[in-house]
Amino acid sequence: DAMYRSNYEPWSDRLTGTLGKDPGWDPLEFILYHAHARGIEVHAWFNAYRIRNGIKNSFGNKRHVAEIHPEWIGNVDGEVWLNPGLPEVREYLVNVALDLVRNYDIDGIHFDFIRYPGGDLPDASTFKLYGKGMKKDDWRRENINNFVREFYDSAIAIKPMLKVGSAPIGVYKNIPNAAGWQSYFSIYQDSRRWLQEKKHDYLAPQVYWSLGNQKFDPDFATLARDWHENSFGRQIYIGLGAYKPEVNAQLPLLIDVTRLYGDNGNSFFRYEFIKNNLDIGGRYLYPANIPPMSWKDSIPPNPPTDLQIAELRSGIFQLEWKSPKPAKDGDIAKYYNIYRSSTKPTDINDPANIAAITNKNDTVFIDKISRPKSAYYYYVVTAFDKGNNESAPAMEQKVEIPAIVKLASELAPKFRLAALSKVSQKTLYITYDVQEKGKVLLKFVDVDKKDIQILVNDFQDIGRYVIAVNPQKIYSRLVTLLLMNEKHTYGLNLPIQE
Repeated sequence: DAMYRSNYEPWSDRLTGTLGKDPGWDPLEFILYHAHARGIEVHAWFNAYRIRNGIKNSFGNKRHVAEIHPEWIGNVDGEVWLNPGLPEVREYLVNVALDLVRNYDIDGIHFDFIRYPGGDLPDASTFKLYGKGMKKDDWRRENINNFVREFYDSAIAIKPMLKVGSAPIGVYKNIPNAAGWQSYFSIYQDSRRWLQEKKHDYLAPQVYWSLGNQKFDPDFATLARDWHENSFGRQIYIGLGAYKPEVNAQLPLLIDVTRLYGDNGNSFFRYEFIKNNLDIGGRYLYPANIPPMSWKDSIPPNPPTDLQIAELRSGIFQLEWKSPKPAKDGDIAKYYNIYRSSTKPTDINDPANIAAITNKNDTVFIDKISRPKSAYYYYVVTAFDKGNNESAPAMEQKVEIPAIVKLASELAPKFRLAALSKVSQKTLYITYDVQEKGKVLLKFVDVDKKDIQILVNDFQDIGRYVIAVNPQKIYSRLVTLLLMNEKHTYGLNLPIQE
């Protein structure tokens, strides 16, 4: 059944209580509209071969494939499955999926149950007809592989940026510390071949186990590493079984392990079990950009230009910039990252500096700094294209928080180094301020804090002082310049070369 307007399959009974009844609205259209407005991708979930689970599905609709083609199906353990060995089944599934791709602005398609059932499907006659001398296990795997190949090639021809992925069983083949239900041998799911042949863009393997429980379950860390080491240049999002209490309790640690081994991220089964703790123990504190897929689009957009910032009210700033010119592949900006940092230069590789990710290509953004921790902040803006490639940043701009500047000036020390300049190879000028009359000590010390040269050791009145020093009299090594009085000590490390 379908929760969208399908040309092949009936409306889901979960929408109206009756299989095939038009609900009068389109859930997928609704989701796409609101998700895209918030910068969220939508990957349509598609159950491939299992068509009834024996519990929740209604019967008796003339558009249901089991009613139209009973010769295509087999019953296994109370479930109804399409027979992957039939070419007409493969053609049907490809057409259903392509119908979805053509008629909806989906960003990806995510296959589940893209396999044989756990029990033995009654397909002896099909194998006899189509086996062509292959071993039955290899033939079954190739039936699934052929569907994957045909769909991927057809879908990408229609929509090149479409992302195709699936959720395979978490154990591909048994390895030390990670043995269980093997997708390759038990259900004929050769998901790594799909990556190797470039017929999938990502996998979200169902690694629904905890750490350190090898006596009963495969080890999570072992599997996370195994999937990463066999990604074949595609993306891996490790699936977490958040519905299991023992897994839910370890979610922050499981995310850490996923990151340690270099996988691209996590998926959670399911939202119900994380909705009350969406930062997952502090692991999701900052915004995240959608990872680019270089095999689809590797050319970054040009950077935005002419970044200007105006203070509207205290702590509220309006950023405005100009859209970049099209990149060499013709891409323009789809959205922007706004970075804000209290240090210069702004590090765009630190997600803590992401103030916002815009959801469209508007070139004006208003930022509010509600709890400033610095007197000055620095902004840069980067552009992202349709493939989520990031540009270089626009020229950095500085803003001032007047209240913090005033507070800092009131608390500023009355005694400090003001300037240091070298005007020739033989003269180093040291400038310092004295704002409270008293004893002043200015000296160079070595790494062991032993005095190398004392420049000033005297009582001085309020004022600005300049000392000229011959650097050649100082040892050729790293030294520290110390400015001291009865209350404060200020140090400056500097290399002095002969």
